[in-house]
Amino acid sequence: MTKQLTRERLIQAALTLFKEKGYTAASTRDIAEKAGVNHLTLFRHFGSKRNLFRESVIQHVTSGDFFSGLAGKLTCRLEDDLRLIAKLYLEENLEKDSMFWLYFTEAKQDPEVSELIAEIPRRLHGFLAAYFLKLYDQGKISNGNFQMLSRMFFGLLNQYILFQSLPDEANDESADDFIHECVDLFRSKLEKEEPS
Repeated sequence: MTKQLTRERLIQAALTLFKEKGYTAASTRDIAEKAGVNHLTLFRHFGSKRNLFRESVIQHVTSGDFFSGLAGKLTCRLEDDLRLIAKLYLEENLEKDSMFWLYFTEAKQDPEVSELIAEIPRRLHGFLAAYFLKLYDQGKISNGNFQMLSRMFFGLLNQYILFQSLPDEANDESADDFIHECVDLFRSKLEKEEPS
């Protein structure tokens, strides 16, 4: 087995066990066994369980390419574009719901992990704020605090993701219904008022 393949197998095994058991309960022996490698191999590749966690966070949160999925698809029509952004974001992240909780827990304990995780929303917020500014400059939407609105938009989507993992029958709305309401809310806020 090549070094790269061994690393990938260890990362995938770690992600699986971190999801199932949480960071603390997932032992390096269990991870190595699940990956089908010797326990010492894990340490040769990563040095420690914490380094393996960091590497798996990087791999996991950058596995989908959200931004390239949007490339060339945005139309500068606010409602259509927000719907597309929300749909792609939920498609990429709904499967990661259990990792969201793990990220938050670990981020509180480790500044490095916190910084890794914080980079993701910074990129998302910057992307959407720049999109809003572009529409504003084109005269298509009203002015607003675009950075804050971007955080609110992705915040609502993240809330949907987190609540889908809770065993509550009240969380039975479909992703499409949620996206519709979310987009309608932001469209109402940003839609340029026609002069009377």
